[in-house]
Amino acid sequence: MLGVAAGSALGLGVEGWSRSAIKDRFPNGITQIHEGERDSLWDDDVAQTVLLAEALLAGDRLDAEDLAGRLRRWAKENGRGMGFLTTQVLRELERGVPATEAARLVWEAEGRSSAGNGAIMRCAPVALRWLNDPRRLIEEAIVSAQVTHFDPRCVWSTVAMDVALVACLLDLDINLVALASAVSAAGAPTEVAQAIRSVEGATLEDFELDDPRTMGYTLKTMQVGLWCLGQSADFEATVVKVVNAGGDTDTNGAVAGAVMGARVGSGGIPDRWLKDLHTPERLTELADELLKVSINGLNQPPRDR
Repeated sequence: MLGVAAGSALGLGVEGWSRSAIKDRFPNGITQIHEGERDSLWDDDVAQTVLLAEALLAGDRLDAEDLAGRLRRWAKENGRGMGFLTTQVLRELERGVPATEAARLVWEAEGRSSAGNGAIMRCAPVALRWLNDPRRLIEEAIVSAQVTHFDPRCVWSTVAMDVALVACLLDLDINLVALASAVSAAGAPTEVAQAIRSVEGATLEDFELDDPRTMGYTLKTMQVGLWCLGQSADFEATVVKVVNAGGDTDTNGAVAGAVMGARVGSGGIPDRWLKDLHTPERLTELADELLKVSINGLNQPPRDR
């Protein structure tokens, strides 16, 4: 949870920039979070991660209507950084369309082509909550995505990332070929499995994260997260590389931060970054509660405070 916030905050100032533009402006790279983030409202990457965590703690099963309601309230109270697709879905929800239908209607209206990374960016809490239950992990990852992002590429990239995060939390190796085969067998689109397989041996440059035509594409953000699995256990070095590659830097940074945070723990995140995060104690609290419920197997997790 802290990794999500750190990675997102590091990338916020250069969101949408190309790799070359970042290098021209910051010859030594982006290595510091702007101190103003400490007193700013969370952007969408972190805010929606928190909302999902709270929704997962509100009952024994993730309720799509509950999560949708939380997103609607957040949009009115904050909404910082909210993407176009999520905005469209929330408009449908405001019209009274059920949460299970709104995202599908928007996706169909967009020609079934919208596959942004707004679902994968917030998926980390599902891995914490269902650490010891693979079936529920997959089910709830799907629900968490489909509330706003109905495209199967969004859904299955979210599932793949949650599986990878669980592997990190349990200190298990993950075979990308096996992961690709598993999601394919479960019904994922061919593009998802191909994107997973292509991470093996790839560099960040291979993903062309700053290509304006595919910036913010869910499969690219998934590839960033999976790429982090093969990097050294150095939170700062890895997240800095991702952010300085350009593109959707805050969301790519958030997912990279989630993976590296799961790998190395909060102690691996630079103290100078942690001090510039907005209410990091709330993120720690949520992570601890999710993990406690997951390990103890409680039927009724604690309600929101």
